[in-house]
Amino acid sequence: MIRGMGWSALAALVLAGCGVEDPEAQCVVARAVTDGSIGSFATVYTLLPGQNPDLQCARLAPEAVGMQKYYSQDPKAPDTVALRSARMGKLLVDFKDRPDLDASHTPYSVGPLASEGPGADNFCDVPQLSTTRLEVPATEALPAQSFAYEWSNLRIYNTPGIPGTQFKADLRYSENGCTATYQAKGIWPVVSCATAGKPDDVKCDPYPDYAAGRLRGSGINPVFPVKCDPVALICVLTGEVPSDETP
Repeated sequence: MIRGMGWSALAALVLAGCGVEDPEAQCVVARAVTDGSIGSFATVYTLLPGQNPDLQCARLAPEAVGMQKYYSQDPKAPDTVALRSARMGKLLVDFKDRPDLDASHTPYSVGPLASEGPGADNFCDVPQLSTTRLEVPATEALPAQSFAYEWSNLRIYNTPGIPGTQFKADLRYSENGCTATYQAKGIWPVVSCATAGKPDDVKCDPYPDYAAGRLRGSGINPVFPVKCDPVALICVLTGEVPSDETP
């Protein structure tokens, strides 16, 4: 039986047998378990009060936001977390013929974790992050374009039941001189919920329905209250972060 165990499971068994105390909890960020790739979070943006919702910058739709933790090579330096929105990835493709000429601009944001493990409220905090920025140069026929995501107060929820699969953050988004501020919240994983191009809440159900021919659930944590967003056609959180009780 030991032969078939993964190393982490075997190590845990040995330590338990030796009476060694469990190690302190570490801050983790959910990621794809099959290939170790970056994890994507279905993210919704709530426009903060007092802003004009008709402005272009004030109409951010739900999207996938990639998030990954990076371990510091310097034992004295904190680990970091990076964010990159799906929309920014699409903009890079759309403007591939007019690339940003400033090498200091990056299509992602990164910031240091405030601690190695979650705090008393089970959150891992990244108070400050660099700015995601894309400056598209003008041509004789086309005007310049400018986009920026300024993330701050990133908080990733970490418990045994929700191991880095929920986050919330503040976002200041700018587009061509227009700026809006949002509260963002996201859950892992991103699950498509379109059926024939229309929203289908059934695809967000975490449980299989064998009678209906649905052999597996959505993969979303059953305690997360979710719905199918009619615009983005992905399953998004309807509750707050943390959502750790069955609604």
